[in-house]
Amino acid sequence: MGWSWYLANDMQFYVISPLFLITLWRWPKFGYSVIGLFFCITFTTNFAITYEYNVVAGLGKVIEQAHNFGDFIFRATDFFDLIYHKPYNRIGPYLIGVLLAYYFYKRKQNNAPKLKLVSLTTGWIIAACVALTCQFSLFHENFSRVETSFYNALSRSGFACGVAWVIFVCVTGQGGVVNRVLSWKVWIPFSRLTYCAYLVHPIIHNAFFVSVKRLMEFSHTNMVSMVLYILNILFI
Repeated sequence: MGWSWYLANDMQFYVISPLFLITLWRWPKFGYSVIGLFFCITFTTNFAITYEYNVVAGLGKVIEQAHNFGDFIFRATDFFDLIYHKPYNRIGPYLIGVLLAYYFYKRKQNNAPKLKLVSLTTGWIIAACVALTCQFSLFHENFSRVETSFYNALSRSGFACGVAWVIFVCVTGQGGVVNRVLSWKVWIPFSRLTYCAYLVHPIIHNAFFVSVKRLMEFSHTNMVSMVLYILNILFI
């Protein structure tokens, strides 16, 4: 169960979380400095490792690199070994979660008012732009080594900021239709199954792909069909 690697990361983040929580609670300025230091560390390690070893920006370029797949797969392996699994490269989103929780705590203490319409609209636009850029900026783009280094260093934390905004507006009662959809009770049974699905889904993937006896044509229709098939197996 190699995909359970993240449990080790999560445990390490949990163990060191008092370093952030206690300092924020007792000495806020020092707490912000500590979190800022860790942000600098995770940015530097992601950037330096990507640049030094010329690793890829995830696996989003597999199809476009098919003509040079041999070299690409070695760089992709380095991406998983050197960046993807390492806690010092993955801690950024966890720190954003800590900051968001602390901000909720301070808002409750200060009885902060709800955001005005201008601030709310601006926040949605910025959060959507950042999250969608992190998710789709690789599409049909050939990044240089420096651009790839910046992408690996910033994309996870950037996407986490977009998610943090959604959490913030929903918790403060300003999420509107987004909050109503995410709070829909039909999601409750699925939410109980997500971790089990996470543990089981690679087994289903492997069982399916090793049973295939010929090459498959890559198309949107095939990919959608495959996703729906795997979801059906997981949840039924």
